[in-house]
Amino acid sequence: MIGAYAAVGFASSTGSKVIWSTNPVTIKFTATTGSSSGSATDSFKCAPPVTNVVLQTSVNSANIKLTVAPANQATCGPSYDSETLTVMCQTLTAALCKGHYTGTVTVHRSSPYGNTIPPSLTVNIVVN
Repeated sequence: MIGAYAAVGFASSTGSKVIWSTNPVTIKFTATTGSSSGSATDSFKCAPPVTNVVLQTSVNSANIKLTVAPANQATCGPSYDSETLTVMCQTLTAALCKGHYTGTVTVHRSSPYGNTIPPSLTVNIVVN
C-alpha cells in the first residue's frame, strides 16, 4: 500500500482549571437615585496551580458595572483566594438600573489578554 496516512489529532489542553467555591453567585440590591451598589464574596483556586493570574469582568448591560478585587493574583492554587465582587449602577436614574443582568468573571494567565483558564464565574445580578 502506497501513501497510507493515519489521522493525527491533537489532544485538548490538560492545563489548569478554575475551581470556584460558589458558581453562580447572585448579587441583589435596590436601586436608589444617586449611587447604588451591591457586593458578594467568592473564592477560587486553580488545579493544578498557576502563577500570575488576572481576573477580568464583563456584564451584559452598559447600565451596570461589575468589578472584582483583587484583580491580580501572584498565585492561583493550591489554596482558595477570596475575591470581592461589586456591582454598581452606571445611571443617574434608579429606574434605568432596575432589572436582571448577567456578569462573568474570567481568569486569565499573565494579563487580561492571556490564555483563559476555564470555567468563568457567572454572576446573576438582580436590581430592584
